[in-house]
Amino acid sequence: MQAASIRTINHLLCFFFLGAELATVPSRSYRNGQQPPFLCRDEDFVYKGIGAKGKSLKPIPYKKLDLNLPWDSFDPTHELTIKGIQKFVADYQSTLRRSA
Repeated sequence: MQAASIRTINHLLCFFFLGAELATVPSRSYRNGQQPPFLCRDEDFVYKGIGAKGKSLKPIPYKKLDLNLPWDSFDPTHELTIKGIQKFVADYQSTLRRSA
């Protein structure tokens, strides 16, 4: 399972349900009084992706990859991946500035 970047408590619960091994949770989620209820979901639970404006999220199409190919044959670039990495680095760097 991949690491996940969590932006809402709904995301957190979904990733727990899916068995994510790692999740980053912005501290603002806790500062805003959104502490997760840590509910145990039953096996029939279905995550319904809802965006910030209350609309259903678009599904991400699954793309089967040949994992026997050399790693450098894959193109990991994507606009949202780059933005996510930049946000993660900025968040991490802000924790270093506060403790220094």
